[in-house]
Amino acid sequence: MSVDVLMHGLRTGLTPFLGLPLALDPRPTTGVVLGVPCDAGVINRPGARLGPWALRAASMGLGTHPMPDRLREGYVALGPAAADGWLDGGNIPTLPFSLTEALETVQATVGGWAMNGCRTFLLGGDHALTLGALRALALQHGPLGLLHLDAHPDAADGAAWGTPIHHGTWVRQALEEGLLDPERVVQVGLRAPRFDDEELAFLQAAGVRLWTPSDLRDPRLDSRLAADLAAVGRGPAYLSLDLDVLDPVLVPAVAEPVPGGLSVEETLRLIRAVHRWPEPWVGADLMELAPTLDGAEASARVAVHLALHLLAGGSHECP
Repeated sequence: MSVDVLMHGLRTGLTPFLGLPLALDPRPTTGVVLGVPCDAGVINRPGARLGPWALRAASMGLGTHPMPDRLREGYVALGPAAADGWLDGGNIPTLPFSLTEALETVQATVGGWAMNGCRTFLLGGDHALTLGALRALALQHGPLGLLHLDAHPDAADGAAWGTPIHHGTWVRQALEEGLLDPERVVQVGLRAPRFDDEELAFLQAAGVRLWTPSDLRDPRLDSRLAADLAAVGRGPAYLSLDLDVLDPVLVPAVAEPVPGGLSVEETLRLIRAVHRWPEPWVGADLMELAPTLDGAEASARVAVHLALHLLAGGSHECP
């Protein structure tokens, strides 16, 4: 964050994400950060509608240049190493009690920016809203690859809760609507208890690659993981990160915390794999921060560091 941007925030009271320039109308740029202040799809612990404000506040003064993973004499950064060219587009004006309306508004807003050649990064908000972004981006790019980091598969049919749409159904809907190429869909971090095995059976039948934390930590599977992650990026792709993929010791302020999650370093490892895709991802999100819950400040701080490494857009590893 430059001193000029910081001073602008102090004068105006506005807190754009990472101190990025603020622009509320779609325009050509590298990418845009958009808040999605809605949690109408949350089943258990609400509060994610306030996530965009908490994430912006936690990013204040952070800077836009991540520290390289390694430093040594003669180190030269390879590729883009900062969140340059990104804008903060403010919040998508979703109504708090209508998930159907929120999905339509997210689709229209993401579509408007995407038509201007922008990549979009959503600050959630509950995970059901990802479906609106996928609908917009699939209209432009065709079926997308998806790297989905989550404790939950989010492929329920909704019957158990009496609604076809909530934050645990969006993957099934995206597959059934043809928004995703199932052979380029990888889910990592799955570990939440289930009512039955129907979700996993549905995903396996569709060809989705499923990874638990134990799978991720098995060195015998390293080459298979690398192949699965590379497959996602063989075409236009989306990254969706539910903060409950991390261990709740690190990120407790989420709707559905599940013990045994990923570490920050394990999550950054997956983000680095995204930076090795042949083409940049077309859309991404960071969802489910609920700042009304205990541990919100620490959770938001972890989240914005992950977001910074994602937006910086290049691997920071030395050769």
